[in-house]
Amino acid sequence: MKIGIIGPSKVENKIRISKIAEIIAKSGHEVFLVPDKGSSSEFFAQEYIKNKGKKVYSILPLDDKEFGYDWVNTDLGEQVNCGTWRNQPEKLNEETEALVSLGYAAGGLIEIGYTKWFKPKPVYIITDIDNERLPSKIDKKLDINYISINELKKILK
Repeated sequence: MKIGIIGPSKVENKIRISKIAEIIAKSGHEVFLVPDKGSSSEFFAQEYIKNKGKKVYSILPLDDKEFGYDWVNTDLGEQVNCGTWRNQPEKLNEETEALVSLGYAAGGLIEIGYTKWFKPKPVYIITDIDNERLPSKIDKKLDINYISINELKKILK
């Protein structure tokens, strides 16, 4: 399975993110993410690689002239060019079969929202990291699943 990893720009809950990275690495699934330097996604990818994960794909806006991408780790994983930042949420959804949230962030909410239109898929919100729920109007229109780290392990088997 191709799993999109989304989360905040600042790393919080390193122990839990490390555990999630280990579970996904050992499950044999590939991951797609945007590895902003110092972000939870970059940290996840580094931990996933340490645990001999199958493959990391970095979604990068290599053609973006408006904002650039100096703050992204371009050396992490195989590059997948999404063109510009405006195309990034769509490309992440196009490439993946499920999303795993490492915590809420504005960009992550956009990526979750795109699951309604671009290749609909389940979104797994890890309650060990963030136990707040999205508004019920959103939950009803998307395939949102609130799960623990232990439940993720069962789902990925």
